[in-house]
Amino acid sequence: MWNRSDNFVIAPIDNENDARLCAQLLSEEFAANNSLCIFTRRPAQSLFDRWLQPVINHTLDEKLSFLIRDQSTNEIIATIFACDFFSHWNDDPYDPSAPACEAVDADFYHELSDRFVHHDFKQELKPNLVLYVAAVGTRTGYTGRNLAMKLSTHLCNYARDQRGFQYAFVQTTHPATRNIFVKKMNGEEKTIVDPATWIWKKKDDGLSCPFKDYVGEPAVNILVELKA
Repeated sequence: MWNRSDNFVIAPIDNENDARLCAQLLSEEFAANNSLCIFTRRPAQSLFDRWLQPVINHTLDEKLSFLIRDQSTNEIIATIFACDFFSHWNDDPYDPSAPACEAVDADFYHELSDRFVHHDFKQELKPNLVLYVAAVGTRTGYTGRNLAMKLSTHLCNYARDQRGFQYAFVQTTHPATRNIFVKKMNGEEKTIVDPATWIWKKKDDGLSCPFKDYVGEPAVNILVELKA
C-alpha cells in the first residue's frame, strides 16, 4: 500500500521529457509482464517505437495522462496514458480493407476497438464522452503499493470532474488491470476474446490464427461509468 511515509506525488505528464520516460517505463513493463507481449516476443524497444511513444506524443496536449514520481529519488515509478476516445477513433478508425499491420497485436486491439464502437457502446461517440485508457503500469520494485489503482482513480475523477467525461474504456489482458477497472471501479466487461481463437482477417485470406498457441488471460473490453 501507499504509506504516509512514501514520498510519492501524482502529476500530469506535461512535457516531452517526462512523456518519453513514461513511455520507456511502460514499454519495459509490458514487454516483461504482459502475457500477449511475451507471447509475440515484442521487445521493449518495439513497443516504445511503434506504440507508446507515438501514443503519448499524439495525445500529450490533451493533458489526460499522469505519472507518479518518487520525490526522494525524482524517479517516475508509475504512469497512465489516456485520451479522448472520440479523437483517437476519428484519427484512426478500423478499416477492414486496409493492409495488415506489421505487428499482429495492433490489428487485434484495433478490431476490439471496432467491436466496442459498433457493439459494446450503445451510444453515438462524441467529444469528451469516453475516456480511453491506453496503458497503465508500475515500475518493477514498486508493485504491491496500489499505485496503478491510485493513478486510475485519480485519472477518472479528473476526467469526470474537470473535463466532463462520462465513461472510461479500457482494453486489457492483464488480471491486475482487469481487477482495478471491474472489481474496484465497478466497470462492466463487454467483449471478451481469447486470443488463441482470434482469426487475423487481414492475413492469409482470413485464415491465419497467429495466437493459436497462446495460453493466458483473455482480452477484455471494459466500460466504466464515471459516477460521482
